[in-house]
Amino acid sequence: MTNADPDDAATRLYDLVRLIRPAHRRLARSVAAHLDGTGIGLGARAVLELLHGNDPAGLSVPDVARRLFLARQQIQLAMDGLERDGLVVRRSNPAHRRSPLFGLTQRGQDVFTAIHARELEVLGGIAGGLASADVAAARTVMQALVDGFGAYEDDPDAPAGLA
Repeated sequence: MTNADPDDAATRLYDLVRLIRPAHRRLARSVAAHLDGTGIGLGARAVLELLHGNDPAGLSVPDVARRLFLARQQIQLAMDGLERDGLVVRRSNPAHRRSPLFGLTQRGQDVFTAIHARELEVLGGIAGGLASADVAAARTVMQALVDGFGAYEDDPDAPAGLA
């Protein structure tokens, strides 16, 4: 806890925000450990997840980059590797000739489903000690933080300077 009034809502929220960095670091390490031996890295895994849960027609590299808040070049490298490995397929984009759409192949679906099942197994062990209402409240708070700081999100291909 901080030295500020612990009953103050802003202070309680700040204490929660302070947990985000270690939680993110540990989650990333856990995911990376569970990806070991799959040939999939963290970035490629994020792309697979996004393609898995989105438009079956596919998404363009710029669409994926915006949704993951990463530079297009990073996503293009991941997409090239996923395509080379037969996990995604390139399709023509009727809205933009020079920006193809990418979707998961059946192999890509299978690979992501297996990765995600392992992740859910780990999360299940943690979730078992939490009340559903607590998880729902945490999601509400995290969404409020994402929404509340939305004004600070900029174009990952042209980030604004820090003032």
